[in-house]
Amino acid sequence: MTSFDDILREIGSLSWYQVRSYIFICTIALAGCLMTFAQVFIGGQSDHWCKVGHWEDEDCSQWNLTSSECLLLQRNLSTPKFAKDDDGDPKCMKYNLTGIDLETAYENQDILTELDVIKCDEGWHFDRSIHASTITEDWELVCDRSAMPNVLQSVYLAGLLVGCISFGILADRFGRYFTIILCNVLSVVFGGLCVISSRVLVYAFLRFMAGAVTYGASLVCFVLGTEIVLPKARVYFGVALWYLFAIGYFVLSAIGYFVQNWRMQLALFTLPYIITLPFLIILTESPRWLITHKKYDRAEKVIKKIAQINKKENPAGLVSKLRRIDDEKVNTKKANILDILKHRELVGYSLNLIYNWFVQSFVYYGLSLGTSSLGVNVYVAFCISGAVEIPAYTISIFTMKKMGRKLSTGSLMILAGVSCFATIPAPLGPIRVAVAMIGKFAITASFANIYVHTAEIFPTPLRTLGIGSCSVAARAGGIVAPLILVLEKTWKPLPLILFASSSVLAGILVFLLPETKGAPMPDTIEDTLSLKKRAYMSVGKEDPNSILENHDSKEVNL
Repeated sequence: MTSFDDILREIGSLSWYQVRSYIFICTIALAGCLMTFAQVFIGGQSDHWCKVGHWEDEDCSQWNLTSSECLLLQRNLSTPKFAKDDDGDPKCMKYNLTGIDLETAYENQDILTELDVIKCDEGWHFDRSIHASTITEDWELVCDRSAMPNVLQSVYLAGLLVGCISFGILADRFGRYFTIILCNVLSVVFGGLCVISSRVLVYAFLRFMAGAVTYGASLVCFVLGTEIVLPKARVYFGVALWYLFAIGYFVLSAIGYFVQNWRMQLALFTLPYIITLPFLIILTESPRWLITHKKYDRAEKVIKKIAQINKKENPAGLVSKLRRIDDEKVNTKKANILDILKHRELVGYSLNLIYNWFVQSFVYYGLSLGTSSLGVNVYVAFCISGAVEIPAYTISIFTMKKMGRKLSTGSLMILAGVSCFATIPAPLGPIRVAVAMIGKFAITASFANIYVHTAEIFPTPLRTLGIGSCSVAARAGGIVAPLILVLEKTWKPLPLILFASSSVLAGILVFLLPETKGAPMPDTIEDTLSLKKRAYMSVGKEDPNSILENHDSKEVNL
């Protein structure tokens, strides 16, 4: 039987076409990191205190103070002194200094404490030593509005949810190439509009849309990339994209450090989508998608174009063979999400993967929140968070290649859970940080694994939608994680116990999934169902079910 993997071997499975497509997709992965974590710096929190309007023109020249020293004096004079057990927030309150000039306040400091304390009613001053310009400062999202930056991040995450669902469906219905073009163009549009937005509600809507389209671009690019390479390269391709995501941490930190204006930062975060627009021409529609949707004429043109780019001979008669063979695969044409419900195994796989993606994100973001408390500034902490991920992705590739998908992912998730348990009794300081970083290392590596494993389980007509549905669960896990941390007020170890137990359970459930190491990409539901017949212990050996006719088994057994 002939499959698309046979065609790839003839037209080049890892040649110039795949390399240049990969460069494009890596750029989108990098841009995805920048847009996802942009809020860390553009919404950064700074120290602040109330303005006293009629003191704004005072220069303190009579006391020979510099402008910064004068500002500090004004802060000390206007800020109330609360006792430790008081509920008042000195950053949001000031003395009622109506009719009292700065010189009078300075000369009568002892009686200021007798004045009434009122809320800030004339705006705030901000300490700009760390963040020179953020949305928090420009729109004064502090005190009564202090929750707004977190709300804006939740709005962005809601956009990711919409992007997972809508663009997954769109890519499966109208093709990968069309969806990538649409998402890239819209990423430029909404990213650019965010830069010039002047109201926080408008900005919230634009960030929601930007979240949807930028994640849509990343998701569909990942799927396209896995469909144009053979199993031997699929692991390397799928995981190597995450290296670019980790590098995005460093790029984001550098931009945040050297470019202090949040509008300029957002413009630079949008720049990769602008740069890649002319290079959309180097991509093609996924031949695998075209074949499974019986668009044979278009598939033949794309295959010939790939062969030409890779300087290979046009495959003779392979497309016509696929046309005849595909007539027997009725599910390829009509497969949709409802078909999953007809097969108990598919329902089990889907629920298992959805839960695993939820836990992966849940634990990942739960542990990542601790990186900001390492005793270094926000830029260094963010770099450390990215640095931990780079070796994790290397281990991900190695373990998937040597151990298979199930043993690798399951073991790493169990390790992450054990690390969470071990963090509870660990003393504060370097030991606790080291134990927590082991947990983040393990969950990062397993998160990369589950992407590849999921793509190798869902059949082609349902692959983007399947990964998109799992991504929805992951986004939900990311939203829930910070809320779980609040439970430490009830019982301090409770959040870590929840992270640990959920990770261990998910790791155990991974062993109920089919092993896909070395298997051809499933093009139909029947192909996916047949995966359960592959013995787990055979992944390191030749598997007759995964060796295609007239080809060396080394090419398909990773």
